[in-house]
Amino acid sequence: MKASKNATVAKVRAIYGKRLKENDYNELFLKKKVIEAADYLKRNTHYSKVLSGVDTSSIHRGYLETLLNKAYFDEYERICKFQQLNEEPFYNFLLIKEELSELLKAILYLNNDRKDAYIESMHGFLIKKSSFNLIELAKAENFNQLLRVIKNTPYYNIIKNIKPDENGNIPYTKCEVALRTYYLKWLLKTAEEQFDSTAKDAILQQIKLQADFINIVNSYRLKKYFAGDFQTLKDFSLPFYGRLSQAKQYELYESDTPEEFLRRLSRTVYGRLMENLDENMESGRFETEVEKLQCSMAKRALLLTDNAAVSLFSYMYLTEVEINNIISIVECIRYGKPVSYMQSLVIMQ
Repeated sequence: MKASKNATVAKVRAIYGKRLKENDYNELFLKKKVIEAADYLKRNTHYSKVLSGVDTSSIHRGYLETLLNKAYFDEYERICKFQQLNEEPFYNFLLIKEELSELLKAILYLNNDRKDAYIESMHGFLIKKSSFNLIELAKAENFNQLLRVIKNTPYYNIIKNIKPDENGNIPYTKCEVALRTYYLKWLLKTAEEQFDSTAKDAILQQIKLQADFINIVNSYRLKKYFAGDFQTLKDFSLPFYGRLSQAKQYELYESDTPEEFLRRLSRTVYGRLMENLDENMESGRFETEVEKLQCSMAKRALLLTDNAAVSLFSYMYLTEVEINNIISIVECIRYGKPVSYMQSLVIMQ
């Protein structure tokens, strides 16, 4: 089976060409109500199909978000079926990622004593696709019950030995790191086994880039908000290295302050590519700048590759960013935030 699947590559690029452009975002920034933003998306963008049967004059923010996420997953499935990519193990990557997101979301609600709220945020379109029962997950009242739901999945062994504290709180970050590590190991192993050398090298690079960016953002958060020391940052990092070597990552973790962390980052390959990196920048702005760089690199990979795995992997990340942009705008409209604030959150592609 030819790994490149050129027809899929061309199809993904054509779909990406329909993404929201700067003019679309400028129009959305000017909307005063959520229903106005939803109506614009329905009439003027590639989201018209998913919103075609929806009365946008009364749409709720939460329902709009659900529809956007469903459209995201439906697009992924359509692309995978186009040249039977869905028959190859690697192309299950988004389903596995979504399953892990559901698990982490359920854990978060359990910790906040809002277990009943999970059912409201659950991605219903995954019910018939997930490897575990999402309805039973929504019924779980504690960590042991959650573990029973995933007993017959690989995820069980990943988090079964993580113990809640004396108050029943589940160590969320430990679960997140463990599950993310599993996901990335699965991606790397599956790519190694499935693709020939050229295709394999290309997709492995994209996977390791993703790990680098996750480690950069998470370690900065730990340093900024919890004064995390070297060992803490190391313990909560993913054990993968892309263009940022282990030595370079450890150099960042050894920083005494958040400002020193950013100074050291500025001397790395990623720091040199971040135009607006400033040691005194706010955490939210820093994370936005990192995501801008990640988007830029994913877009470059998408436009230059002849490999279906790289194409789809990059496209799904870029589409996720677009949906997060829309959700951020809708939240800002809901709370009456100024246009300048919205602009600071949105990552143009």
